[in-house]
Amino acid sequence: MNSRAGEVVVGYDGSSDSELALDWADELAAEQGRPLRVLISEVDPTQVLEATSEWHTAKMAELENDVRDRLAAARARDTDHELVDVPPTQALIDASARAATVVVGARGHSLLSGVVLGSVSQHVARHASCPVVVTRTPYHPDSRRVVVGVDGSTGSRKALEFAFDHAGRSGSSVTAVHAWRNNARGYPGTGLVEEIEAAERILAESLAGFADLYPDVQVTPEAIPVAPQRALADASQAAELVVVGSRGLGAFAGLLMGSVSQSVLHHAQCPVAVVR
Repeated sequence: MNSRAGEVVVGYDGSSDSELALDWADELAAEQGRPLRVLISEVDPTQVLEATSEWHTAKMAELENDVRDRLAAARARDTDHELVDVPPTQALIDASARAATVVVGARGHSLLSGVVLGSVSQHVARHASCPVVVTRTPYHPDSRRVVVGVDGSTGSRKALEFAFDHAGRSGSSVTAVHAWRNNARGYPGTGLVEEIEAAERILAESLAGFADLYPDVQVTPEAIPVAPQRALADASQAAELVVVGSRGLGAFAGLLMGSVSQSVLHHAQCPVAVVR
């Protein structure tokens, strides 16, 4: 597979979700001045009852023509596309080794094997070597707010960097959320007031320096005594993007796919970026 270091890679299968992903990837590539590469994976003929060799050839030609038309109107200056003869998950994970960001739709077309959240999207978000954005239509399309999960870990630091970079380029605000209570229990041996004070310290320490780097980005820290996955999913209703680290510590313990990140991917009502 051809690959250019630092490009934005997006998977396309002709579904409405992949069209949304392509739009999102194009905007990102244009804002960051990066190349845009569209990967069109082979249709799995075993998943289509009426599939014949002629049907398959025609379907792939249709998808490629769709991509050419969309790239002709792209904002990104440097664009390319590629038909790949491996499953979409493998193609996207392989491409992530040299990509800046991989973008996928939350759900794909039924004609492509396994392109639903829980398979391709979730698997790529778990195993890619770079940040992954899983797109969906925001609950409030006009929102100009980026929500980011914070716990003081290295992973959440990278999530903050991604969130501020996106907000700085798009003119959005940032809401930094530290949530910590699971099963209605807080930090051992402390009361709610002490918990909130500790959470506010974590937020202040985590956000230190970002105001100098991004003076035009409005920042709102929020300490919320509920489970992190619930706090982020609820916040996503009024967000354009939710950003989480692929791993977390303390309050976001287990922010590896399979816990908070997985829950947010399933329940968020806007695009989600999983950063590593």
